[in-house]
Amino acid sequence: MKSRIWLLVATALLSLSACKQKDTSVTIDASDTQAASSASEASETNATSTQTLSSNDGKISIVLDGDFTDVLDSASDWVDQSQVKNLTLLQHDDDSNITLAVNNLGVMKIKPDEYFKNLADSLKNNAAISKVKLGIATENRMNYRFSHQQNGTLLNESCVALVANGNLYTVCASSDSASDDALAATLKTINLQNS
Repeated sequence: MKSRIWLLVATALLSLSACKQKDTSVTIDASDTQAASSASEASETNATSTQTLSSNDGKISIVLDGDFTDVLDSASDWVDQSQVKNLTLLQHDDDSNITLAVNNLGVMKIKPDEYFKNLADSLKNNAAISKVKLGIATENRMNYRFSHQQNGTLLNESCVALVANGNLYTVCASSDSASDDALAATLKTINLQNS
């Protein structure tokens, strides 16, 4: 059964949008590096292939194991209609039941550290989500994960908020069946392109 993502936090992120900041390419490691490594090793033993997925705007690429296929053309089947306009990548892997989404949320209007503090507060105080776990924010990223009910199913999401080239991006891996470790492994290597 296909579950919809309904990226709950994207709306909150839009309301917190932030000021221009220059950034360079960076590789992002999930906050639970050991767990992500363990999940990656487990994936390798299942003979999955390594893929590089790129956002439509060419700003973000993600290297991961799996068999992800593009579902951006049917985005309204996967995410709330209000979220479709921000999507620059939407991929799903049937075997792992993980959906990967990249949102370009536009130009930052506040400093990144202030944005990440606001995001952390928003996540902690959002009664619609549970199992919130926040990573330590750096100058250009913050990892976080949470769970929420969607159509009677518990959906787990592991996300990274990124500031790159003056814009704010979110990259989220979501599933109603995959483990937190598997979701974190999906976000282990995210590359940002300069320009």
